Amino acid sequence: MLKNLHKRILVPVILFTGLASMLSSCGIERRLAGDYLNKKETTAVLLIAPDLVFKEGFKVPDSLNLDSLPEENRNTLLLQYTELVQYIDDSIFIDGYVNGLSYGLRQLGYKVFKDYNSHTFLATGENRMILNLAQLQLEEYYIPVKDQASFSDDESYRYEFFITGININSWFEMTGLNHSDSAIRVVFNSEAISDYSESDFRYFPLSGEVKYLYAVDSLRITDVYEAGRNTGYINAGNFHNYLINRYIRMNMPGGQTPEKIMVYDRVSGVLRKSDSTGFTEIQ
Repeated sequence: MLKNLHKRILVPVILFTGLASMLSSCGIERRLAGDYLNKKETTAVLLIAPDLVFKEGFKVPDSLNLDSLPEENRNTLLLQYTELVQYIDDSIFIDGYVNGLSYGLRQLGYKVFKDYNSHTFLATGENRMILNLAQLQLEEYYIPVKDQASFSDDESYRYEFFITGININSWFEMTGLNHSDSAIRVVFNSEAISDYSESDFRYFPLSGEVKYLYAVDSLRITDVYEAGRNTGYINAGNFHNYLINRYIRMNMPGGQTPEKIMVYDRVSGVLRKSDSTGFTEIQ
C-alpha cells in the first residue's frame, strides 16, 4: 500500500514540476521581451532605401515557348505580359514603402532617420541601428481559382478561371553600431495581394440548367502602391519583433534557448506568443 501511495504522490509532483518549468521558461521570455520594450525608445534607426525595384512576370502565354527565349532577355520579354508590374514607377513605390516603414517604426517608439540626415543619426548618443532595405522585388503571376459542385448523383460540374497575384518581396540588412554585436544580419519577408473574386454555381430547376457565375474586382496601379505602403508598415512591426526575440536570445539565463517567439500586438498593446516574427533570417 505504501508503494502505491508513493506512486500516487510522485506522478502529480512530476507533472507539477514539468508545468512549473514550462511556465518559468515562458515567463523568462515574456519578462525579457518586456525589458526590451522599456528600452526601445532610446533606439535610433537609420533607414536606407534602394534605388530601384526588381520586377518579374510569370504570366506565360500558352503560345510562348520559354526555352526558345534567350536567357539574357527572358525577364524583359516576360515583363511585357504583366498587367500591372511593368507600369509601376520605382520612385513612387519606394517612397510609399519607406514612408510606411518609417511611420510604423515611429509608432512603435523608435527614432527614425533617413539616409539624407545620416549625420544627425551618427551624432546621437543612443543605441543605433542601420536598417538597409537592400532589395525590393515585385512578382506578377496567375492564381487559379477552381470550383466544383454536384447537383445530382450523376453529374459533377467543374470550373476554373485565373486572377492576378503580386508578391512584394523585401530583403533587409540590419546592423548595430554601438554595441558589441555589430554583425550584418539579412532577413527576408514576402507579402502578397491579389484580385478579389466571387464565384458560384447556379442551378435552375425549371430548365435543369447549371451556370457558373463569377465576378472579379481587379487590382489597379494605385492598389499596388498602397500595398507597398502597407508592406512597409507591416515590416516595421516585423523588425520590432525580430529585435525583441534577438534580445531574448542574447539574455536568456544560463545559456538557455527560448522555446517561444514573442511578438508585440500593436492593436492591443500586449505581448503574445507566435510561430514567427514575420522575418526569415538568411544565414
